Formats: sequence, C-alpha cells, structure tokens
Amino acid sequence: MGLIFISLSILSFGLSNCLWVYPLRQFSFLQVIVLRSFLTTVFFGCFLVIGSLTHFGIESNGLAQIVEIGKAVALCAFSFFGLYFYVQSLKFEKVSLAVPISSISGIFGVLAGIIFLHEAVIINFIGALLLVLIGVNIVNSTPFGSYRLSKGVSYNLLAAFFWGISFALFAIPIKSLGAISFAFILEITVFVCSLILLRIENLKWWFPIHNIFDRYILVLAILGFCGVLFYNLSLIYIPVTEASLLGVLTTVVSIIIAALLYKERLTRKQYIGITFIIVALALININWCELSTS
Repeated sequence: MGLIFISLSILSFGLSNCLWVYPLRQFSFLQVIVLRSFLTTVFFGCFLVIGSLTHFGIESNGLAQIVEIGKAVALCAFSFFGLYFYVQSLKFEKVSLAVPISSISGIFGVLAGIIFLHEAVIINFIGALLLVLIGVNIVNSTPFGSYRLSKGVSYNLLAAFFWGISFALFAIPIKSLGAISFAFILEITVFVCSLILLRIENLKWWFPIHNIFDRYILVLAILGFCGVLFYNLSLIYIPVTEASLLGVLTTVVSIIIAALLYKERLTRKQYIGITFIIVALALININWCELSTS
C-alpha cells in the first residue's frame, strides 16, 4: 500500500511540475501562483475542518504553539521564493531542464544541515556536489567552463537554494504542528506573499470565478494537494528513507511527461548533464538515509 501511495505522490508532483506552462500562457507567473495557492489553501483548509484539526493544537500550551506557528510562517515565506523563481524560470527554460536543476535543492538542504545543525560531511555528499557542478555546467547554455549562467539556469538555482534550505528545516514545524496543518500554513503563506508581490507590481489581483477555476489552475491545485496527501499517507506504510529515495523518480517522471506534452527534445549533451544531476540526487538521498539511520 505504501508503494501505491508514494507512486501516486511522485506522479502528482511530476505532472504538476510540467503543467505550470499552460496557465502561464494566459496569466503572469505571479497571478498563476496566487490562483493556485488560493485553491490549495481552500483544499487543505477543508481537509483540516473535516479532520477536526483546525485548532492546530493551540488549546494546549497556546502561547508556545502561537510562537511555533509564527516561526512556521517565516519559514514558509522564505520557501515561497523557491516556487517564485521556479515558475519564473519556465519563461526561459524547458521543463525538462528546469525540473532537474531545481531538484538539486537537496544539496543546499545538506549544506544547511552541516552549517546550522552541525551534521557531519560524508563522502556521498562530496561526490554528489561534484556531480551537480559538472551536470549544471553541461546543461547550462553558455560555453562549458564558463562562469556565466543563463537566465533560466540562474532562476532554477535560486529556486533550489530557497527550497533546499527551507525543506531541510520543515521537519521542525511539522513535528510541532502536524504535517497537514503545516501544509495549510505553507499554502496560505504562499498565497499572501504572492498576492503582496502582485499588488506591488500593480498587476490584476481580482479574478472572476471562471479564472479561479480555470481548468489548468484547478488541476495544478489538485495535484499539489494530492502530492502532499499521498506522500504523508505513504509514510504510514514505508520508512521515510525509502520514500525519500523513491522521490528521486519525480524528476524522471517530469522529464518524460514534458517530452510527451510539449514535444521537448534535448541534446545529447543536455541528457548527459541531467544524468549527472539525477545520480547526484540519488547520492544525496542515500547520504540522508545514512544520517537518519546512524
């Protein structure tokens, strides 16, 4: 049962990574984030109501929980910029390249663990870091060995940075608030942050009902909700280390779906670079598993 749930989560996230392209043809990237995060907030909010979890456990040691929620909101606001730069990158980069480069967030996550949590550096991580540097350099559209990054790759690396640091620290608020409650806080924070930026840029922020329930926006929201839900359900049946290792397949699924949906074709050089990155992702997850079981 656990493998079924993790497979559904991988499929949901893999497809979601690709489908941002469609609504970007009609809306600005900030408008797409606002619409999608509004719906996911509603979905998680309804799920919490149904599960009678809307209080986040504040009734016990309320002040401490309010402080925890405040910390979670700050962390979610930092994580928001991962999505901000990823969606923006899709204006300049193919999905088949944007997904694997953004997926190297694990590198920054391990670095955050080393710097902030004083975790030990082991050989798997060093090897993964070298492979990522080689892979990104190969995939980058500028000449090999150049220190200049293309705009799309730059945005993807920024997305990886914000996602990697924040994802590494998500375990703290999830432990104190619960996975679904934290997911609700994350989505509502993303909604508010994107709405604020939308107003700063003087873009349209009031949408008619048919825009809110645009089919691609709705599918993106459903996939995001299902990806989180199925991942959490999978952890009931399989260890988190196994789920993390299998999560590497999300990148592969996204590349396959992008090839089918958009007829994206990469060069042999780009496939080699992506292979380096995927191997690095596997090494990062093995590194994380070793740390978790030590």
